[in-house]
Amino acid sequence: MKRTILSLLIILLGTTIYAQRIEVRSVERLKGTEAGGFYHPVFAPQGEWILTSSENYAGLKQISLQTNEITTLTQEQGAGYDVRISADESAILYKKTEFQKNRRFTSLYLYSMVDKKAVKVENATHEKISPALAGSKPIYVKGERLVKNNITPADVTPFINIEDQKMALYSGDRKTILTPNGDDASYFWASVSPDRKHIVYTTARGGTFVCNIDGSKPVSLGKLNAPTWLNNRWIVGMNDKDNGDVIISSEIIAATIDGKTRQTLATPQVKIALYPAASPDGKRIAFNSNEGEVYVMDITVK
Repeated sequence: MKRTILSLLIILLGTTIYAQRIEVRSVERLKGTEAGGFYHPVFAPQGEWILTSSENYAGLKQISLQTNEITTLTQEQGAGYDVRISADESAILYKKTEFQKNRRFTSLYLYSMVDKKAVKVENATHEKISPALAGSKPIYVKGERLVKNNITPADVTPFINIEDQKMALYSGDRKTILTPNGDDASYFWASVSPDRKHIVYTTARGGTFVCNIDGSKPVSLGKLNAPTWLNNRWIVGMNDKDNGDVIISSEIIAATIDGKTRQTLATPQVKIALYPAASPDGKRIAFNSNEGEVYVMDITVK
């Protein structure tokens, strides 16, 4: 009997240890962000700097993780929403939103990190614009049509655009509408995994899911808002709660794509941790506090 109980304890302990696969090594606030106003962090592809914007996505600021130097790149409205950084970090593709006679218009700009100048890619339009990149060259969906001037189909790697509340997968010259949770579901926060085998997405009523790249075999991850890829196996997001007016709590959550492991990543000095972004090597997670301070979490994936 004692041996049975001991064996059971060992199994339970082993299961607990196995489930805790992410170790939070440190959480530090970035110098220069103490006064707040920095939101929605995005890591650069080589992981040496991040972009932030205001709470309502206005402007773009570059923060060096080596020197803590903060540089304002643009102050345009909407620049931080769906911003894209080229793989070689030479260009940033961002949107500018404005209102004309009470109608919303969006234009598209490509900012050169070499020349420190922005060039207009698409004039202001009432149609929805969704930016993407093929290498360092801009491509974008205007309305429901992919615009890829002088870009070969082979350079268009798979990406998701939300169209009519459904997921549209663009790859090369192909466009495929995906509705893994049914045509009546409303989809958002969708992105393709680094290995291009899976898609993470959120539905309005069902929470967050992961499915195969063809839309098959959806797996529920529960509530996991603003999901992003940590690596090909792990997703990070936030579990935020509000009282109908303001956010009252939010935790950084990591979950495996099979839905079997879910872990809260401790942020003891930050009660409301929002909008996590993973570094390309999967070893750091940036997020902002409710006041707009930016923190970087060093982690080890076990």
